[in-house]
Amino acid sequence: MIKRYLITLIIVCSLVLTVNAIALAYPQLSAQAAILMDVETGQILYQKNIHQRRAPASTTKIMTGILAIENGNLSDKVTASKRAAYEGGSSIYLVPDETLTLEEMVYGLLLKSGNDAAVAIAEHIGGSVENFAKLMNLKAREVGALHTTFKNPNGLPQEGHLTTAYDLAQVARYALQNPIFAKVVSTKKKRIEWPGHSWDRILSNTNKLLTRSDIVDGVKTGYTRAAGRCLVSSATKNGQQLVSVVLKSGAMWNESLALLNYGFNRYQKVEVIAKGEEVHQIFIHEQKIKLKAAKEFNYVLPKGSSTKIKKVIDVKNDITLPIKKGEKLGNIALYDKDDNLLDRIDLISDRYVEDSAVNNFWKKLSAEIQIYF
Repeated sequence: MIKRYLITLIIVCSLVLTVNAIALAYPQLSAQAAILMDVETGQILYQKNIHQRRAPASTTKIMTGILAIENGNLSDKVTASKRAAYEGGSSIYLVPDETLTLEEMVYGLLLKSGNDAAVAIAEHIGGSVENFAKLMNLKAREVGALHTTFKNPNGLPQEGHLTTAYDLAQVARYALQNPIFAKVVSTKKKRIEWPGHSWDRILSNTNKLLTRSDIVDGVKTGYTRAAGRCLVSSATKNGQQLVSVVLKSGAMWNESLALLNYGFNRYQKVEVIAKGEEVHQIFIHEQKIKLKAAKEFNYVLPKGSSTKIKKVIDVKNDITLPIKKGEKLGNIALYDKDDNLLDRIDLISDRYVEDSAVNNFWKKLSAEIQIYF
């Protein structure tokens, strides 16, 4: 057993950007609720009534889509029930007993906003719409959407089916990390089968921002009379991805683009810790071991501004030899100026360190063998 090591090091790190500050007006939106969030860090860059519970309309399908991808096999055959085929509202025109792959259903769900596809997916994954709604709510809690209650997979009006702008951003932020989901919601047009017809279905994405801006890469539209015009949109520029949400907006296209452009013009992502960066050193039996960050940590700041990040390093108190290369030996916690925990990153060994007692035994044995011969 190695002597206990417990090191707590507080470093105040000033991050100063050399880019000149851009005078950009804070967006004034007609939307009843709105948010702009950095996808990687979850930092909120704009907010308006972000925790106000509202009907989400078809933005609900973000959750349905990611659950389908995570819990199903995209090559699965999904057969539409009568309930699915006769679901009202936007549709991909399924008929009872029609069969498509789960992948085709997901495209129909997220591009064409098919309410019928949503029910077919729910029944396939959850066994019933009601059971699938339970899965939706469990996942909502898991991703931090704590003020959301889903009652159905498509967002058609139903008492108690409510979410918030913040929660929708969290769900979208989570879903966008899945490469399959990200690919689907960035697709402008998709051809899928249409059994019984001499031509295929052509699914055009209802998200018009995909054709209005080269940086937009998602996510989902929504509309009901109760919810109004809703849009969850995402865009990527210079390695940074943002997600915006507008609920009950009078001009959802323009307001969503205004939010996204505001974010990219006003803010910049800064690398605080690089993956593999040497963060600390320890000595065991006079051997120096470098502790490196297991992952990177970035932070978003207004251009031309600075902030302070507090770093607290904690080294394990039960380190034993041998130590493997890449073994976790501690962590570094990062806090903002208000002492809110931003992230905790594992610190790993930069090399293999053998057990000195075992090593000495083999050296002694080797010497004795040499003398014998």
